[in-house]
Amino acid sequence: MSKSFSVSSKIRGTYDVYFIDSLREHLTQLATQKNNIFLIDATVAQLFKNDIQQAVAGSRIVILHCNEENKTINYAQEIIRELIQQDVRKNDVLIAIGGGIAQDIVTFISSILFRGVNWKFYPTTLLAQCDSCIGSKSSINFDQFKNLLGTFNPPSEIFINSTFLNTLSESEIRSGIGEMLHYFFSDGIDLAQEVSDNFNQLLTDRSVLPYYIENSLRIKKAIIEIDEFDTSIRHIFNYGHTFGHAIEAITHYGIPHGQAISIGMDLANYISLSLNMITDAQFTQMHSILVKNIPAFKFEGSIIDQYLKALSKDKKNVGNKLGCILTRGPGRLEKVFIDMDEKLKTLILNYTEAYGY
Repeated sequence: MSKSFSVSSKIRGTYDVYFIDSLREHLTQLATQKNNIFLIDATVAQLFKNDIQQAVAGSRIVILHCNEENKTINYAQEIIRELIQQDVRKNDVLIAIGGGIAQDIVTFISSILFRGVNWKFYPTTLLAQCDSCIGSKSSINFDQFKNLLGTFNPPSEIFINSTFLNTLSESEIRSGIGEMLHYFFSDGIDLAQEVSDNFNQLLTDRSVLPYYIENSLRIKKAIIEIDEFDTSIRHIFNYGHTFGHAIEAITHYGIPHGQAISIGMDLANYISLSLNMITDAQFTQMHSILVKNIPAFKFEGSIIDQYLKALSKDKKNVGNKLGCILTRGPGRLEKVFIDMDEKLKTLILNYTEAYGY
């Protein structure tokens, strides 16, 4: 096991991120500590039956059924009841093994159970490994409102193992690539260009991904250590997300998160170009990178009105102005408020006419 880096946190002090080689060996060691309770995504538990279930056999285990419908207070209560049945105590440690939804559920539970219990995290998706595992933030849904409730509560340790990536579909890898690209563009152009140059290899050879994961986390770490609670500079990481989240909403999540963010970045760049914030050459360079990760999608017919309505509900808006992150070129992101009017609608339609698929 090699320690990659520590993250400074006003909540935790510091927490450590490790890249581990042997999943079973590491879990077997944790299983000898009787105050650990393992909360494992059901799909992951099945896919890694030999590595995980055999390693933690005899330990206290709770199986999580991770989907958007279960990312709620009601489901969190069900899990808390199971933990109580397994005699959970204040000094126990919750060990979460799963993707972003498992992380959100366990983060929330660990922050409220006994007014706070310790937890550790094995992220199993590319999105979780390259992004959400650090940064403290988590959210759960409430009624029809997505991510309405949340806490800042980082794990004490994070263990990243690339074996998990071998079970992911190409769609899931593309989703993670989209999230990594939004960090890379916030840092400059070099890493984003590397992704483009090696794109096919990233889709087929999981062994090359840890390099990009570590760089993605390194870029995020530098910002969250300044603005852990997302009140200022961390806003730049909404790049692509304002426009991407609305695409997810109108397609009922038919487009994977990271690919929706890829469209969102491309659209943000197009709007930046229209506002003379970047040159044609800069837009073309960034578009040539993003287009490899953009699925078939066009704003047309009634979709554009649905999209504008979804954009209007973004929590960063002020009055009738859309709060979004635009760019003055790679490494130069900026928060801008633009009017939600016919001009914006025309811009989006022009974008899809030129670049929709």
